[in-house]
Amino acid sequence: MLGLERDNEKIISHPEFGTITFRKRKGLRNVSIIIKADNEVTVSMPYNLSYAEAQKFVNEKTAWIRKTQKKLNAVQPTFFDETTDFSTRSYKLKILQHNENYVRRVITNDGFLMIYYPQTADIKSPKLQELFQQCVLDALYIEAKQYLPQRVQFFANKYNFKYNNLRIKNNLTNLGSCSYNNNINLNLHIMRLSDELIDYVILHELCHTIEKNHGERFWKLLDSVTNNKARQLSKEAKKVNTKMI
Repeated sequence: MLGLERDNEKIISHPEFGTITFRKRKGLRNVSIIIKADNEVTVSMPYNLSYAEAQKFVNEKTAWIRKTQKKLNAVQPTFFDETTDFSTRSYKLKILQHNENYVRRVITNDGFLMIYYPQTADIKSPKLQELFQQCVLDALYIEAKQYLPQRVQFFANKYNFKYNNLRIKNNLTNLGSCSYNNNINLNLHIMRLSDELIDYVILHELCHTIEKNHGERFWKLLDSVTNNKARQLSKEAKKVNTKMI
């Protein structure tokens, strides 16, 4: 593998996966691999770990990287038109024409996400589809920001969990994550799940503030806050397609 090394970062050229970026992070204890939508591979690693050891870890995970890239490449974005069935926790999407020459998004008080587009526009055009997607993502983010922080805090208070920061992201590969420093990331697409599964994702990540792996103690803790339904809810969550649009 050929590579370019900078301060706390090394970029290598992998024969199968193309460019892989290794980044050293203070406070990390484990190596993690992130696959982006364009198949770019990024590796976060402990500060004191050698790049050779991190590359060895990547080599051991080639089958997983290949599988994840194939899964992401197979996902097709939602095609939006007047018949699209798309709902979130609070809103149902409706796409309609109007006489104006611009796309307009309206969130109504009675639970609809209305998107209006010009009568003269070709609804199949990539530009219009991109605008539809952005309108939906913006609405999802607004909804997630209104609901998820208070729900996370509710469970943290109820079960005495301690976390630092909460971030809401448009993630492609998982529903949530918790860092070694107890920073929680939640996928904004969980707003399309049932209330029970939203709560499960939140509680899963809060449990990681105490148990950093998926060992027996983690599942016992998660069972204690999910009425002994941790494994069942985990199976349901794994069926969810996080790249919904």
